[in-house]
Amino acid sequence: MQQSLSDFVTSLDAAGFLVRISSEIRVDQIPKLMEANPTRAVLFERVKDSEFAVLANAYSNQDMFAWAMGCDKTRTGLEMVERAKGRLRWETVTTAPCKEVILKGDDVDLTRLPLFLHHDRDGHAYTNDNLFISKHPDTGVYDWGIYRSMFRSKNEKSVDMTCTSHRQRIHAMAAAAKGQNLEVAIVLGGPTLDKIAALVGVTADTDDFEVLGSFYGAPARMIRCETIDVMVPANSEIVLECELMALEGLVYDEGPYGEFTGMYGGGIKHNYRLKVKAMTYRKGGIYQHCTIGGLHPWYTDNMLQLPAIEADLFNGLKNGGIDVREVRCPAGGLSNIAYAKINPLGAGDAKQALGIMLTCSKQGLPKIAMVFDTDVDIWDDQAVLAAMAYRYMPHRDTVRLDGLNTMTVDPKSPSLGIASKIGMDCTVPLGPEWNPNEFVRSTLTDLGDPPADVVAMSEDDLTKDMEALIAAAPRAWYEILKHYHGQPYPLLYRAFGNLRHKLGRVNDPPWYRYTLLESPFAWEAKPQPPNHSDPRHIKTSG
Repeated sequence: MQQSLSDFVTSLDAAGFLVRISSEIRVDQIPKLMEANPTRAVLFERVKDSEFAVLANAYSNQDMFAWAMGCDKTRTGLEMVERAKGRLRWETVTTAPCKEVILKGDDVDLTRLPLFLHHDRDGHAYTNDNLFISKHPDTGVYDWGIYRSMFRSKNEKSVDMTCTSHRQRIHAMAAAAKGQNLEVAIVLGGPTLDKIAALVGVTADTDDFEVLGSFYGAPARMIRCETIDVMVPANSEIVLECELMALEGLVYDEGPYGEFTGMYGGGIKHNYRLKVKAMTYRKGGIYQHCTIGGLHPWYTDNMLQLPAIEADLFNGLKNGGIDVREVRCPAGGLSNIAYAKINPLGAGDAKQALGIMLTCSKQGLPKIAMVFDTDVDIWDDQAVLAAMAYRYMPHRDTVRLDGLNTMTVDPKSPSLGIASKIGMDCTVPLGPEWNPNEFVRSTLTDLGDPPADVVAMSEDDLTKDMEALIAAAPRAWYEILKHYHGQPYPLLYRAFGNLRHKLGRVNDPPWYRYTLLESPFAWEAKPQPPNHSDPRHIKTSG
């Protein structure tokens, strides 16, 4: 049967996947503490100024996925495929813990949630462990999926759904075509199995909660919302009942965000606004936040000959005029793979370095060479992979040399001791046609300790003072948080919410600061074209 979030946390603890932090912490300390425990879930039991505990990192690695699915991690994907084939009609219940507290209308207050700025350049605080639930306006078929959603005010949010494959976006556009807004429920937090079930690709005519039942091996238990005609899983911890303003269109500022790549992605986006009509939750509930980006979007032994090869390459690069900082031959490469950290002083340095690395060692090694910028830790395998993934483009960043010497033990050599070799330029490209901001690593927010002499301010005082601060110069949310560090965060967020209707965004990437303005954008901005069409979400004929 469906597992509650509190029972899920107990199971995580028993399985050795959980770190409990029982001392009271501030919300601005959460990002740093999450980052300190990247491979285990973290439960912050007491959060200052909040009635909720906070759970993070609860599905951060493959071992956790496999544990949730009850299988070996080599079979997790296969097991997901099999379970996604099943369909079990869900059943309705009339009571659930998520109804213990019910707030409607003016009582709705998103600042009750433990909101915090995850990365310095995030546009604002966001809820990230959101399962958005709606019905298609024409077919009534339920869909749920994970979407990021940024804070606007105590009863307003925006939502990141810019891809044409996003089913919730499809629902919103279908509603707008009928002259309607879209009723949407947002479920915050839940067992990992719920998230896995929501992520599997099924056709648009499939009820996602019938799929959820297949994952549990029993009908999903669902309960009706208070103010909208939407069903949500009965094991929900926190539910936000919303009206997605589909008729307004994709016109509101959203982002930027620290992305899964470990960098800031997408810049500022045009998205929908949501009005939160009701907020229901379990007393003493748990607010869940899924980590993304940060300093470890990931997680080595040297053979005895590796240091000799490293020395050859370092000296070769240095003698060739390359500003080389470090060289590493990773153990798994068995002497045939080498990395160099360099400081490119010109656009051709990276390619020149690759040519040297592939030819300078007396060992005739390596066969594969890669060069990286100084901000990449070449001793961290995951950092290397991330740079390969997003700083290397095969058609422009590859160097290939044929007919070179190699070790005679290579079974792929067509002629004994002769090999072709390849170099990969994994550095940030130089030149006016490239925007360096797109490659900046997403930095975690760490405001440090508040000043000792902070004088508490009322919501009205904060509102007036914040308006004057923004009037003096545009400010990023990070700058505002830093300025008022030590003030209770609910008052701070409510003060911002009081000003939100007066604020627009400045075209000063990467921060896109807030300024006093009558429209969302301080420049003539055009929505970005739709992208990332995913055929798994589109029913095809035949």
